[in-house]
Amino acid sequence: MLRNIIEKVILVSVALTLSGALWRVLSGGSDAGVDGDPRAQVVLACVYSVLAVLALLEIRRSALSLYQNLALLGLMLLAFVSPFWSDSPDLVFRRAIALTGTTLFGIVLATRYSFDEQLRILRGAFRVAATATLALLLVSPSRALAAPGSAEGLRGVFPHKNILGGAMALAFLVEWHVHDQKAKAKTLRLLSLCAYGGLLLASDSITSIGTLIAVLGGVWIVRVACARHSLPLSWVAVYIVLAGFAVTLTGVEAGDLLWLVGRSSDMTGRLELWNAVVQAIAQKPILGFGFSGFWMGASAGSETVKRQILWTPLYSHNGYLEIALSLGLVGLLLAIILLAQGFKRAWVRSQAENSLQSVWPLALLMFVAIHNLGECSIAWQNSLEWSVCVATIVGCDPMLRVAFESHEEIEDTSNEPAPECA
Repeated sequence: MLRNIIEKVILVSVALTLSGALWRVLSGGSDAGVDGDPRAQVVLACVYSVLAVLALLEIRRSALSLYQNLALLGLMLLAFVSPFWSDSPDLVFRRAIALTGTTLFGIVLATRYSFDEQLRILRGAFRVAATATLALLLVSPSRALAAPGSAEGLRGVFPHKNILGGAMALAFLVEWHVHDQKAKAKTLRLLSLCAYGGLLLASDSITSIGTLIAVLGGVWIVRVACARHSLPLSWVAVYIVLAGFAVTLTGVEAGDLLWLVGRSSDMTGRLELWNAVVQAIAQKPILGFGFSGFWMGASAGSETVKRQILWTPLYSHNGYLEIALSLGLVGLLLAIILLAQGFKRAWVRSQAENSLQSVWPLALLMFVAIHNLGECSIAWQNSLEWSVCVATIVGCDPMLRVAFESHEEIEDTSNEPAPECA
């Protein structure tokens, strides 16, 4: 019992670290980012070493999870060999190791805990992060606001308002799917949802806000329209396409909708950025520039993009473009195969029973798929969202669940008292 508690405390701490809530503390309050600060690197090295030990303790299940998800294994191997063709091989190799550690966290969660336990571990981390953000807002409001020179919004204990927004959107989704029975727990859950929603709105991260709304709507469609009224999912998809086409015919443009939420028609410079990134991808379309080895001078192409758009991006602001930039079309294809495999498993699970928790894997994968249209988390180092994505895809594997349940039955049998001799 004590060992289980200690392990869960460790995993909550890991989730808190990967969420980004400790980055400003680890870097001494600077906005340099995790990879650029030696103290953060030491902490992450310790975290990933612990995860490696936990994965080795369940080596058979860890190996099975990779064998059953060859696209995931392919992504990892591709990242590790990408230093051979990158302009910054040392940097790419370090980040490939960080990606391995981030992925290991998802594998550890999937091979050791049920989805209910995973949700409670994540909830513990997000509640600490939200509480710390609210405390900082009360004690030192200026430090909780967005960094000087950046867009308006709240960043709390996180390095950037978009990181806070992404964390609070995911936190809301996690809390929404946790099933509590006691009245006190339900009250605390409601308060947490209010806190997450308030912080999400205060972050002014339109991508995260829109993603959460879209996912909650998608969950409603799956649980109500598809499950209760037996409406085929294909009909829902056709309806959405026709609705979008109808809106287009009315003459409403994207710029008009963005203006309503206080954004420019070029999506705060992202359209120019994406155009420049596509041009960069065309230079090395097959294998890319090396894992996370393009931006901030890691590749000469990053300076070309900077001159084109007249500002300094840290990443592509689109997870799919970022993978193609780092690992080429080969990496993008592997990522799409992995997500498609996860969606298939999650859909089967959601149709097996009509409960809020059974639809959690589908909700999470919808969140990742939509969120990466404006941010990056797919195969992204030091990202809690990627860890949870891996845990969800691996955890939905029916073969792994059979092995998990069989192992529990063996343990229960071994703990039973021996029969008394006559």
